[in-house]
Amino acid sequence: MKQSELVLAHCIGCGCDDHHSCDTDDGKCTWIIVDRELNVGVCSGCEEALAAWQQGARTAAAVQARGSHHHY
Repeated sequence: MKQSELVLAHCIGCGCDDHHSCDTDDGKCTWIIVDRELNVGVCSGCEEALAAWQQGARTAAAVQARGSHHHY
């Protein structure tokens, strides 16, 4: 097993992770895009974070800067 499979990926928009998905209008969120090397992504509840992702936001600091808006 690769080490990247042992570490949870977190959403840069809300901070949810592989084991703690957030609630959306369509049920639990899923990954829209995820970088398993950096262990970050954008969940389906945070489509507005795709613009930040496309501009290079790939760190937990992006989660802190945006603040959490989902409860998981």
